[in-house]
Amino acid sequence: MISSAKTPTGKAKKGQVTVREDSGSVKACFPRTHFANDKQVKLGTGIPLVAGWEATASKLQRRLQMELEEGKLATQEGTFNLDKYREILEEYGLRAKLRLVKSATSSNDQLPPKPELSVMEVWNMYCEYRKHGLRESHYESTYQGIFKNFLESAIEATKSEDALKIRNWLIENRNQKHVKELLSNLSKAYQRLMRNKLLTHNPYEGLTDEITNKGARGKLQNEVENDNDVLDKTKAYKWEEAQTILEFIKNNCLYWHDFTKFKFITGCRTGEAIAFMWCDIEWDKERVLIRRNYDRVTKKFYPLKNDKTYKGEETRRFPMPKDGELWNFLKSIPQDELGEVVFKSRNKKIIDRNIFGVTWRGRDRTNEGKGRVKGIIPTLIEQGKLTKYLSPYNTRHTFITHAVFDLGIDEKIVSNWCGHQIEVSNKHYQDVAIFAGRTNPEIHQQQSEIDQLKEQLKQRQKQMEEMKKLLESRER
Repeated sequence: MISSAKTPTGKAKKGQVTVREDSGSVKACFPRTHFANDKQVKLGTGIPLVAGWEATASKLQRRLQMELEEGKLATQEGTFNLDKYREILEEYGLRAKLRLVKSATSSNDQLPPKPELSVMEVWNMYCEYRKHGLRESHYESTYQGIFKNFLESAIEATKSEDALKIRNWLIENRNQKHVKELLSNLSKAYQRLMRNKLLTHNPYEGLTDEITNKGARGKLQNEVENDNDVLDKTKAYKWEEAQTILEFIKNNCLYWHDFTKFKFITGCRTGEAIAFMWCDIEWDKERVLIRRNYDRVTKKFYPLKNDKTYKGEETRRFPMPKDGELWNFLKSIPQDELGEVVFKSRNKKIIDRNIFGVTWRGRDRTNEGKGRVKGIIPTLIEQGKLTKYLSPYNTRHTFITHAVFDLGIDEKIVSNWCGHQIEVSNKHYQDVAIFAGRTNPEIHQQQSEIDQLKEQLKQRQKQMEEMKKLLESRER
């Protein structure tokens, strides 16, 4: 028995809380003298009965004793405050099936009332709360798209709203990075409603523990747009393989050729290629502008993210030397109005990246009236012309690795063109951007040019360090 003080007989003093083993579990016992109807309350604590449980019980006992003496464990009517007790357990990371053995309000055993809100009701209320603090595209695609779909699928599959069943099904069947984010947000949703006194229990607390960010075993993953590995050659096709892909598309599905080629020779993201307009071509300055993205869920155009990746820039400038490959390629496409997108689907509408994805990877299922599609990449692998499958997003990796490793273009310059993050200090970034505009993305760079840029950056950094030392010496 754990108590703050004992009598010579070993029993707790009157008015003391005890936390002890009772009938195979650890329970908290509260003195009857503190409550209006003079009945003892005994409640589960959720403390596992394993080696060392006494230490946790001792901490909990001291906290409960303090709350009891301050009158926080009694309601205004003088009955036991079960809600406050739950809050204390949650603070200690404990979750117990609270059952009043001898209730201050009733002589009958009672279980706490079940939440009156369904999981989807809780989620929808939370989404409404978060809506105005998130980018519209992220809110629609992730919170109302991925997360909501995951939840609905889990509830349907398990035929239950039990948190543990939903968690386990999601881990087995969905991408674990998204699952972890979803469960974390669900816990926040329940916690928020508890603060507003709409719920008394958070069944998702702690359910993200030990979840690793791995895809569901044996499941096909959607295209993951991740720039952390853009220089990983295993995530890119060789440049000769890229030409093989383009040649196959030209001969078998011509309407996808221009769109795919633009992705390969600029390294832009899929949404950026879809959103590329005729007004983004500056013929007189021999460059193209990448300045917006098309979101597949909201079906709207958005400016590029203005974050540290772009050092405050919302537009990327990609060089297009006159009569070079990109120049001649865009000249070969029948021009349209300035506000029209350059690349359109076969029916002259905005490109649907899902349809492009099916064309790229194929589709084996024949459900919902949709027939089997062989797919560009699986066909080339079957013909022995490719050795691996990479998603459409990896056209970006292919351009970047080709520019850096095959053409010898400095990674800082390629980063400026493609918008992936790289450690470049702010004081050097402007110099890199200027040099990037003069660099031809289609030819092998002379080593002297790269050395010249590196030397310029080195000298500038040296000057800044000398200036810093001079200022410090003056301050002394």
